[in-house]
Amino acid sequence: MFSESHADAPPAGLSLFEYFSKVAEKTIAYLTTLTREGFVFRVDTRLRPTGSKGPLVQSIEAFRNYYSSQAETWELQALLRARFVAGDRTVGAEFCTVIQDLIYRDADRDSLAADIQRMRKRMEEEVGRESTAFYNIKQGAGGLVDIEFIVQYLQLLHGRYHRWVRVPGTRNALRAIKKEKLLDQEDYTVLLRAYIFMRQLESRMRIVSNQSTSELSRNPEEIYQLARRMGYSEEGASAGQKLLVDYETLSRQVRFIFHKLLNVD
Repeated sequence: MFSESHADAPPAGLSLFEYFSKVAEKTIAYLTTLTREGFVFRVDTRLRPTGSKGPLVQSIEAFRNYYSSQAETWELQALLRARFVAGDRTVGAEFCTVIQDLIYRDADRDSLAADIQRMRKRMEEEVGRESTAFYNIKQGAGGLVDIEFIVQYLQLLHGRYHRWVRVPGTRNALRAIKKEKLLDQEDYTVLLRAYIFMRQLESRMRIVSNQSTSELSRNPEEIYQLARRMGYSEEGASAGQKLLVDYETLSRQVRFIFHKLLNVD
């Protein structure tokens, strides 16, 4: 993202667009190149306007024009997490001001809920792909994405008139939503407990398997080491079974709240 009014002149022979595109390409390369020590971050640029075929960078004005006329609900959801992390602070502040107006506008409850339900179902079917062999703790039914979508739905629905919910981060936003009395205490308690549990589980799964994964085996014997890392003291398959029971209980509760808040039949 760049601002034509605040940018210095680019090197000779390059337009502002070409210059900042090269900066973005090099930054992504630095962050994602695999070395002996690993890599810094995974960078997914597909969420930008028009997806993988769109320009890697654009001016704030072009960004504003796109999001005010063409952006879909899932694109607004993605922007909820946007924040300034590096670069020109003036441009960053300008960008953050622009997205506040783009995200937090009058929202029709039924249309918003329908859009989010549609996207959630697609993710669950195409990415989650749970089976009799494993759960998907991120994309599966009642998983982390259910919690994130609940929070994002409430932010988009109420953010125009409840400015305190305009915060990045699921846990921070969840607390703000509860403080503004947009979520009852019981649902808040369940969602927070489930989010903390599932995030911890996700982290321990990656440690045990030494790779990024969201697939939780339904076989108690296969997840004994994972259960021990989660703090279960039972021996053998009993530890794994206890972990599965706790996950199944929380995921059912999360899915129930998701359906209730978004009026899913």
